[in-house]
Amino acid sequence: MKNRISGKSRNRTTYFKRLIWLVFICVCIPVILIGSIYYKLSVSHLTEELKSQYMTSLNSFMESTEDRLASIEYDSLQFSGSLMVRESFFRENFKDDYVYHGNLLDSMLSRKNVHPPLQEMIYYNDQYDIVLSTDYGYVSKDHYLYSADIDQGFSLDKQAGWMYLPNASSRGYISYVRLLPVLGSTQAQGAVITHVKEETLSQEFQKHYESSDYLTYRIIDSGGVELFHSNSIDNHGMDVSTDPLYKEISEIESRSGIVYGKDENGQATLYLFSKTLLDRIYITSLSEMAIAEQLGWIKFVIIYTVLIFLVIGLIMSYICSRYVYNPVERLIQQGKKLTEKQSFPQSSSNEFEYITECLHYMHEQAESLNKHLKVIEPNIRDQFIGKVIKGEIWDKERIQSESETLQIEEDQMYTVIVVTPEKAYKFLPEEWPLTTFAITNIMKELLLKYELNGYISNGDGMEIIALVYSDDIHSNGYINRDRLNRFAEHTCNEVKKCLSLTVSVGVGSEYSGLKKASESYQEALLALQYRMYKSSSPINYFDSNENAKKQTMFFYPRDLEMEILDYLNKGEQDLTEQSLKKFADVVRASESYNLIYQSYHVLLSSIIRSIEQKGIGLLEIMENNWFDQLKSRQTTGEIVDWFIEVLFPLYFDIIEENQNLSGRIAVQKVWQHVKENIGMNISLTECAELVGMSPSYLSRLFRRETGISFVDYVKRCKVEEAKTLLRDKDMNITQIAQRVGYSERNLSRVFKHAVGMSPGQFRAEHR
Repeated sequence: MKNRISGKSRNRTTYFKRLIWLVFICVCIPVILIGSIYYKLSVSHLTEELKSQYMTSLNSFMESTEDRLASIEYDSLQFSGSLMVRESFFRENFKDDYVYHGNLLDSMLSRKNVHPPLQEMIYYNDQYDIVLSTDYGYVSKDHYLYSADIDQGFSLDKQAGWMYLPNASSRGYISYVRLLPVLGSTQAQGAVITHVKEETLSQEFQKHYESSDYLTYRIIDSGGVELFHSNSIDNHGMDVSTDPLYKEISEIESRSGIVYGKDENGQATLYLFSKTLLDRIYITSLSEMAIAEQLGWIKFVIIYTVLIFLVIGLIMSYICSRYVYNPVERLIQQGKKLTEKQSFPQSSSNEFEYITECLHYMHEQAESLNKHLKVIEPNIRDQFIGKVIKGEIWDKERIQSESETLQIEEDQMYTVIVVTPEKAYKFLPEEWPLTTFAITNIMKELLLKYELNGYISNGDGMEIIALVYSDDIHSNGYINRDRLNRFAEHTCNEVKKCLSLTVSVGVGSEYSGLKKASESYQEALLALQYRMYKSSSPINYFDSNENAKKQTMFFYPRDLEMEILDYLNKGEQDLTEQSLKKFADVVRASESYNLIYQSYHVLLSSIIRSIEQKGIGLLEIMENNWFDQLKSRQTTGEIVDWFIEVLFPLYFDIIEENQNLSGRIAVQKVWQHVKENIGMNISLTECAELVGMSPSYLSRLFRRETGISFVDYVKRCKVEEAKTLLRDKDMNITQIAQRVGYSERNLSRVFKHAVGMSPGQFRAEHR
């Protein structure tokens, strides 16, 4: 009993090993049997499926190929029957008529361009022994490099057909030859030869067959000539009318079907064929060995399954023999220790569940961290590139280190493109991020479209900066300027189409290395300054010679400045605008960004000085921040529009407001003078001299401000003073009349007209 007890563990392990092997054998035998049966059924099923699939693909391939061949044949027929070709045989001076030759070549070139598979088109005139080729132009047959092709093509025993000509076939061409009979002649007088790349047929085949490695295909003409063979170039153009396979298929009345046979290696093969209305035969061959290879995975699955169970049995036996050393137990113990050390309560009393929860939590954290890194990585890359472009990071070692970390190609030919919206001053600051985001997305999509590589980042304000490079192996690292220009033009068009915005593009020079990108950026900004005097295109390339221009003959248009100020003072807005446009034409002719801006600054300073001379305070003028507004305009058109739409109306408003204020002050001064000198004989001329105005202007101003004339106002003031004296004083009428500057008779007349009663009646009624 003790021995049994002591050997209990060993006996259990042996029994467990036997149980493992029993389970292993019980599982492996059914897997092998089921796998074998499944393999046999799969072979039969796959064979039928492949028959249907490849027959459909063969018909599709035949239709598409026939469409191509038929289009070439029809185009050759059209050209051969054209009036131009027919007349060429009857023109007496055809050999020397080079204009006529050019027209024939143009006709052939247009047909060649319409049909991409068509590589070359040749017209041969046997009467004059000349050749017209789309590749070589006009040449006599004696000097034509491929005259052997014309000789063999001209020997065609029928009017038209596909042939393999000696020189053309060596260049990978299959040719369609059409002889040119002339009306009234029994023999051919010329020929039209069309070369088509054999590769076109191969591409068409691969388009319809996914696993073309297992297939071969042939195209046989109605005369038994093999036009194409996918695996044997030597068979092209051979007569296969005696081939047993061709005979068997030719004798079958059906248009399509399947023939069983053997290939040249003696392997059983399925031949799928399809016939056209022109009796061309398309044949696809599929060997049964290829079918078996496609199902070979079933054999490997069976073998691998048995091996897996064998390995599992061995591993489990080893684990049982090493039962004392149990890594899982150690993992459980470690989990318990971690649980005891942590202050948080256990989520489960089961150690396995606890470890599972920890692993699940770690997996979630790892996934969350990966997602976060994927989100912030583009922002970090954009920030780094933006600092490099602006010259904030210039250390070469740091640039190389961070470029490697952020997976940026450091040793490339880079150029910088800066895109900025026109009339950016109209956008509110809170609209900038959304606008730049939309333009950035458009540029990223167009970079992919034009096969350019690069990074898009935001610059200062509403700038969008593109750092562009090319990895085209054919360009030696240089960027294709035509592709770059089309990218810039498409960017302008798409932004206008999608956002209804007009943008300008500045393009810097191309430099090697990321460190030099800041120089290209500065050049792109300088290129944008060309907009000040170049308005023909929104795309401006940096030109090193542009900044070297010396405008030694430029003179500031002082006469136009004086003309503008004169019209402003007179309030002639239309004439002011006309003079400003003349001013703009003169300064634009300097073709210098700095001179143009300085000229407009001088003009603005003169306008401000003109306002100051009218007695308006500088603080009131400068609170409009006119110089900053002028600086925000980037083109001559924007500056002119600002002067016309903003500055001139504001100028007129300030002058008018100042005149109104001065008028009110002058009228108030006249009021005070009249009241203080009510007993005097006050005249309009005296008051006009007091306020420094002409009598007529003061009269109009007084009526506009008070609603009554100056004379009526004086009478009203005198009557009011007389009424006060009549009520409050014991003076007689004569004394009161003298007090207000009237005679007694005049006072009575004016008082009765204004009050409706005499002075005596007024006193009697109000005292």
